[in-house]
Amino acid sequence: MTGTRTGRRGSTTAWADIDLHALGRNLERLRRSLPPGQAVFGVVKADAYGHGAGPVGRALQRFEIDGLVVADMGEGITLRRAGVTAPILVIDPPLPSQLRLPALHRLGATVTSAAEARALATAANRAGRMVDVHVRVNTGFAGFGGPRADLTDLLAAVAAAPALRLEGLYTHLSGAYGPYEDGGLAELERSGAVEAVRATGLLPPLVHALSSAALGRPLLTGAAARIGCTAVRCGAALFGIRMVDGELPLPLAPVMSVKARVTRVTALEPGDAADYAAASAAPRRTPVAVLPFGFSDGHHLHRLAGGILLIRGRPAPVLGRPFMSSLLADLTDVPGVQPGDEAVLIGRQGDHRITVEDIAARSGLRPSAIPLLGPRVVRRYRSSAAGEDQTE
Repeated sequence: MTGTRTGRRGSTTAWADIDLHALGRNLERLRRSLPPGQAVFGVVKADAYGHGAGPVGRALQRFEIDGLVVADMGEGITLRRAGVTAPILVIDPPLPSQLRLPALHRLGATVTSAAEARALATAANRAGRMVDVHVRVNTGFAGFGGPRADLTDLLAAVAAAPALRLEGLYTHLSGAYGPYEDGGLAELERSGAVEAVRATGLLPPLVHALSSAALGRPLLTGAAARIGCTAVRCGAALFGIRMVDGELPLPLAPVMSVKARVTRVTALEPGDAADYAAASAAPRRTPVAVLPFGFSDGHHLHRLAGGILLIRGRPAPVLGRPFMSSLLADLTDVPGVQPGDEAVLIGRQGDHRITVEDIAARSGLRPSAIPLLGPRVVRRYRSSAAGEDQTE
């Protein structure tokens, strides 16, 4: 179980419901949107975007995903210890102190230079195990990946190492995050990386350039398949999070909803402080609900003014700025609220819904940052359409 407010159902005061059934449906819809034969790798970095890397990784493995992607060696080792046996690609190249870890934990390693490849090969030889390698090439995204001009030397270094198996070639398209597909198409066309590698005779089985921002956009997915891409990386899209402006091009469902129980109902008198340092004050006598969810539980709350949550099926404004471990909800238009009532911070209640995209628009953060919840928030998992909740 994640978090400290755990135990019997009645003792949980703030939690996130994680719908693994919706996760599986999203994966299937993403698969159907892709050209035939494309492998799908699930990105589960940052604790699976706050959804819980272990339970999500095991669920994706049950759904027969082709592999998983994490940011660093520690995240990969955490998945292995959680019982995940699927292929795992680590995006960050291993540091000198980490060179033995890919072999010891069966993690796919990223390399961006011939020197990195040779150092990894030496460590793999000492461990007596093969290491799968993905070569990352820079196509203009924040300097990540090896220079296109060094690609031939890098491939030669990998091919010359018996302990390394060239498994993949990849990049990341910054242009895919815009509202139009032209930017991502231009990056694909100008890189020439796939053609250059094909000319060497060393083209690996997995070639991937597209991430969630590009999925469901047929011009990009079609162009990637034509130049030889054989796989995609899905992170935010798996969790039903929209990463570009406009409507989701696929009917993907949110996987997480966030809820808390009202712990107290009281009233602020005119002039009473509604947050730290009295930055906001009650303009009149105001009935309020106290909720045990603050900016330590959802870091976006620290930047969120004018937020909304749902109580008894009605919108209730967040009053002032949230405290570290609690917030105040204005009950002026929500009569009859009692301690123990359920409030929804992300998700649906009655005829109303609050999405991560709504919160991102108000807070100025990326939608994928909103589910990154603090450790006090319990995660509860549902594995089927009618299944019971379970905690981990």
